[in-house]
Amino acid sequence: MSFYEYTVLPIRYNSQCITFPEWVSLFTLCLAPLIAHIASGAPQVSYLSNSRPKWYDHLCHYNPTSIIWRYAVIADRRIRATRWSRDDLTASNAIFWTAKGWDGREDMVFEAAPYKLRCPGLTHVQIMSVAMLKTIIVTMQGVSALYSLVALPTGATTLNFQWNMGVDMIFLPLSILGLLRLCAATWLTEDFMYASHDDKMGEVVPQRSPTIITINNSNTRFTNSHRALDPFPITPLQARARFKSPSSWSSRTFRGTYLLIIGGVWAISLMDFMPGVYLSFTFLTTTSFLAGLFYFIFLTVSIILYTFYFVRDQTTTTIIPCISKKWYKIYTLLIMGFALVLIVVASIETNKDPYGSYVNSPPVMQVKCGYLSEKWVFGSPYSAFFGLASRVESIQNWIGQNYLSLPVERVSNKSLEERYWIYNFTGYCVGGVENIREL
Repeated sequence: MSFYEYTVLPIRYNSQCITFPEWVSLFTLCLAPLIAHIASGAPQVSYLSNSRPKWYDHLCHYNPTSIIWRYAVIADRRIRATRWSRDDLTASNAIFWTAKGWDGREDMVFEAAPYKLRCPGLTHVQIMSVAMLKTIIVTMQGVSALYSLVALPTGATTLNFQWNMGVDMIFLPLSILGLLRLCAATWLTEDFMYASHDDKMGEVVPQRSPTIITINNSNTRFTNSHRALDPFPITPLQARARFKSPSSWSSRTFRGTYLLIIGGVWAISLMDFMPGVYLSFTFLTTTSFLAGLFYFIFLTVSIILYTFYFVRDQTTTTIIPCISKKWYKIYTLLIMGFALVLIVVASIETNKDPYGSYVNSPPVMQVKCGYLSEKWVFGSPYSAFFGLASRVESIQNWIGQNYLSLPVERVSNKSLEERYWIYNFTGYCVGGVENIREL
């Protein structure tokens, strides 16, 4: 006999009573955390080459593993910066496509300077900006999800990311990871623009030739934009000196803390997914099982990659180093396909319980959709105490089985009389452990 019991219910169609307006609301709540996480984490690409990446190359930037990596490296780059300028802020937020592929190195601050058309007015994010608005939205979603996760053990909320997960909640845990954006929120901006190569002519958008000026016995190159922007200096020989080494204690401390936070989220997903953590048995629906597996796989791969690159101090690029690898592209397609399957399965299993919440557990009793607002359920079909109450005195018409009915009448006040019927209600007990009386 096995010590732990692990049960996954087969997929079951439970959503037949959900109306079209409800579906619109459910899918809005379902996709909101996902869209906010992707839209805020994947910036527009700056093309510095005649070639263009394939569609599956673009998809890798929408992978949550790539987005969380970008937040970490931008914050780490700011920590290591000895001097932080608007040029550093601009290049750190851009994603460059060059003749050699994706490039997010620190040297791009200088190499991409001739293509720059617009840069932020400050060395940090502006309060009234699109980037700040995205940060606020992602933070509010993350705080809401984190509160539900922390308050669940205390009983302050009934929201559960596993058993009671309807289609509207499957991506809510992703909002918690969106809080990692706060690490780099001060240095995230979209107020910049780089000129790109023309697709048809194969020429760079016109830029004036750079001027070499000797300042303090060192050559400094000034580049003027064709839009008459102010010239800005580029000193390639000082590129390395602008940032401390990734092996510095401040950088390693930050990366270690960042990794511990992700590891904590991974541990929570593992505890909800593996049997014998809270109880000696684990009872999941297909939606709950797939959701747990989705976050476990995604977080496990992310932690392995981050640990590998963090330990080797390969954190000088805002684009995860393996983004051009074939296996990473396959991993991205699998994650996105998994998410699509999760949405479909959750939509099939989502059911509206008597309290008005959307869950994935099967209904305790098959009742016609027109009578859902007229009944209440006590207990569950998997417990020893179960019953059903209704305002409708009917049995065969909507229950379909001959349950024993008991009329109950209660007078709330002189002018209001409330009457309902109890079906198959076992009973309940009140009192202390030593003084229990049955009603």
